Amino acid sequence: MSVPTYDALKLPSHVKTILITGAGGFVGQKLTELLLERFPSLRIITTDIIEPPTFTSDKSRLRVVKADLGDASQLNGIMSGGSEANFELGYAVNVDSHVALLEAAHAHAKATGQEGATKPVYVFVSSLAIYGGPKCRPQDFVVPDETPLLPGTSYGVEKNIIELYAYDYGRKAPSTAASSFMSGVIREPLQGIPTVVPIASGLDDDMLDTMGCYVTRFKTVIRNIAYAICMPESKFKKGESRSINLPGIKVTPRQMLQALEEHGGPEALKLVSFKVDSAVLAICETWAGDYDSTLFQSMGFEVDDKATGYGLAVQDFKQELAAAKK
Repeated sequence: MSVPTYDALKLPSHVKTILITGAGGFVGQKLTELLLERFPSLRIITTDIIEPPTFTSDKSRLRVVKADLGDASQLNGIMSGGSEANFELGYAVNVDSHVALLEAAHAHAKATGQEGATKPVYVFVSSLAIYGGPKCRPQDFVVPDETPLLPGTSYGVEKNIIELYAYDYGRKAPSTAASSFMSGVIREPLQGIPTVVPIASGLDDDMLDTMGCYVTRFKTVIRNIAYAICMPESKFKKGESRSINLPGIKVTPRQMLQALEEHGGPEALKLVSFKVDSAVLAICETWAGDYDSTLFQSMGFEVDDKATGYGLAVQDFKQELAAAKK
């Protein structure tokens, strides 16, 4: 797939309003733009710890709210590294706030008589950090149904907790990120900013060739999250998990660096330095490098082309940079 398709994005008829949390982040902003473009009659509420951007002057379509959904601190969420460093705050942000949202959605459904086919749609964006253990190393290919969930980090545990909460509520019918170097190795140098690769000591380090990284284009991610909102409930089989791994492709850090040089030239590559961070490396080594997404593709989720997907992702980012300068 070279271009995401949107024909399958058809909202359930009862969905008139969508709340997007974490809407100040890159994915949240792009999802807001896509939904505004695709669904002219939809009302959207966006919220984050800082006020999310306003994409339209029509307040009947978009309401922007600055709000802290966690009780512990004014923090814009905690990603994998932060959850390890601050155990209690990681749970407050990654667990407590989501439980509160699920309870609020459940209470709203009861108060308004929304049941059966008209119950609220709740899409929780989880993480591959829920996997871990001996079958999940950077060289491994994971078949989700055959792989026990043994998260190697607090962040993964927290995400898994909310997957189970979301499953149970549905059944009952109602950034310091360790992985940031994977995006930073492209994002920073293409803007003339130095970046550090924390999982290798230099260009001759074998880790650049052996560590698998499961990635996808942001356009595909946004399309697939939107599809999760629109997807008919009948796609799920009764009694089976409602957790979905968004399809991706496996690349190595070496391939990332090659793409950086191809699209940014040798000057961009010179901005990359290497220094092993044992804490980051320990977290990354709990993540598998590839996953079987056959089932999820059969449900309507799309995947990038293995040969061209990563290069297109870099091109997408260059286009975003160019558009921002206009």
